[in-house]
Amino acid sequence: MNVRYILMGIQVFLSILMIITVLPQESKQNQPQVFLEDNASQAYFKPKGKEAFLNKMTKIISVLFFINAIALVIVMK
Repeated sequence: MNVRYILMGIQVFLSILMIITVLPQESKQNQPQVFLEDNASQAYFKPKGKEAFLNKMTKIISVLFFINAIALVIVMK
């Protein structure tokens, strides 16, 4: 089996995971716009629970997605 087919499969899998982690997140526009000027109040509104988990997973999956895309470009040359 060729390496590029494995990388393409991983790319499809990562793209599906990214869709699954991004869609349930609320946009910044849906959140109340209270105390935006005060930086100290921002610490109070840190994401917790599901939001924090989805944020971390989105960052991890997106980094893996781009690393895999670069590896796929290198293999295709």
